[in-house]
Amino acid sequence: MATDIIINTTSHETRIALMEEGKLVELWLERSAEQRMVGDIYKGRVEKVLPGLQAAFVDIGFGKSGFLAFSDTAFDPGDLEPDDRSKAKPARRIEDVLKNGQEVMVQVSKEPIGSKGPRLTSHVSFAGRFCVLVPNEERVGVSRRVEDRVERRRLKEEFLKHLPQGYGLVIRTAAEGEDEKGFGRDLKILLKTWQQVKRDYRKAKISSRVYSEPPMVISFLRELAAMEIGSLVVDDKRTHDQIAEYVRNLDPALKKRLLLYREDIPLFEAYDIEVQIEKALQQKVWLKSGGRIVIEQTEALVTIDVNSGRYTGKRDAEGTITRVNVEAAREIARQLRLRDIGGIIVIDFIDMDREVNRRKVQAELKEALKDDRSKPKVYEISPLGLVEMSRKRVRPSLWQAFSHSCPTCQGTGRVLSPETMAARLERWFLQADRNIRNRRLEVSAHPLFIDYLERQGRKLTDDVKKRYKLDIRLKRDNLDNVSQFKITDIASGRDITREFSVDRWVDLD
Repeated sequence: MATDIIINTTSHETRIALMEEGKLVELWLERSAEQRMVGDIYKGRVEKVLPGLQAAFVDIGFGKSGFLAFSDTAFDPGDLEPDDRSKAKPARRIEDVLKNGQEVMVQVSKEPIGSKGPRLTSHVSFAGRFCVLVPNEERVGVSRRVEDRVERRRLKEEFLKHLPQGYGLVIRTAAEGEDEKGFGRDLKILLKTWQQVKRDYRKAKISSRVYSEPPMVISFLRELAAMEIGSLVVDDKRTHDQIAEYVRNLDPALKKRLLLYREDIPLFEAYDIEVQIEKALQQKVWLKSGGRIVIEQTEALVTIDVNSGRYTGKRDAEGTITRVNVEAAREIARQLRLRDIGGIIVIDFIDMDREVNRRKVQAELKEALKDDRSKPKVYEISPLGLVEMSRKRVRPSLWQAFSHSCPTCQGTGRVLSPETMAARLERWFLQADRNIRNRRLEVSAHPLFIDYLERQGRKLTDDVKKRYKLDIRLKRDNLDNVSQFKITDIASGRDITREFSVDRWVDLD
């Protein structure tokens, strides 16, 4: 299946859309104000070694310390004398390798997400079009997607002709069928890059960056080298020229499919991408059949619920349910890629009585996930009929990139009801008691709550006025937090809410 790549560039952001048969399947976003980190190399300083976790926190000058697990550390025999290298044994615990205050070369393997800092590795690598160079290792591997044994052997032999001792290599899928000339040129560039990194590292200050990955557009095209690209459409001349220079020698055929968009209609609107992005930010996704899926995301767990919605079918209930589930499985696979959802994912398909139908839906899900470059793992259906899966994510999801937690509900999706707010307001008056008697007070709150007090909650305000001999005025105020109220002494103009605060909801900070 040919993939179309649509690239929109403005002064503050670049968006790259992957389209398959007119549908948006992946969206990459880079903003000029944000720092993209994956692949960057730093001269870090070990802040704290945690033997209990077999990990360490490393200061790379980012603000949030990076997390380096023991499994991501490399014991470099280059620190030993040549005669001692054969005797070197790999360390078994992180405290044998790292000490507090020690400098270490690390590479970012996962972007910081939420409150978590970046994930780090000391297994430094450099990705090219046809291979990934891994210094300080001597293993050579071939992508599993290259299935032909003869081709796998040929690729190893050809690459080894150009690979110096002391280096490891991973041969990428894009190398399949390519000639030795292309291999050599690609590998030569990577070796040259590594030599430059070593020079820069020696001169660099502690906790500073020594290598940056190429611009996102170039990195993206490099990752998609094995894909069949139908067209590559760009609406920015500078980006167009940058891509043209990159593919000029590496892929002349792709340069012929590179187009500069000059129409008046914005590029993403012309390809119906803006609408699809808006839908990808919604919780509910409607299916063509009338069914729907509902996606709930937390920091580490995502639940996806499938229901029949408006689709009722005719007579065969089991057949109707299976058809909705099969359609949902295909759409779920697309949504996972598009939203870049990672972590543990639990899918609750509509209950099916027959085992054969449950297996059919699970097989459909696995088949639809084959094009996902994150290689998700799908597990067997649980006794409760749930499908559990895991998916790796190296950058913030679409949901995190385009939104932030609501300041009112703090991400829960709910706010206090008017009844609850009225009870809290009453407790405020009970706590204030004699301190407010015979005063003129103004209660400011969101219009929805004031409307409630003037109607259903009128008895509350009347009782409070009578009990404390108060003159109370109600004021509609669009406070940032719907669950807040503010009480002002009219005579002095002083806000007295905090003086008798009963809970965090009346705290206006």
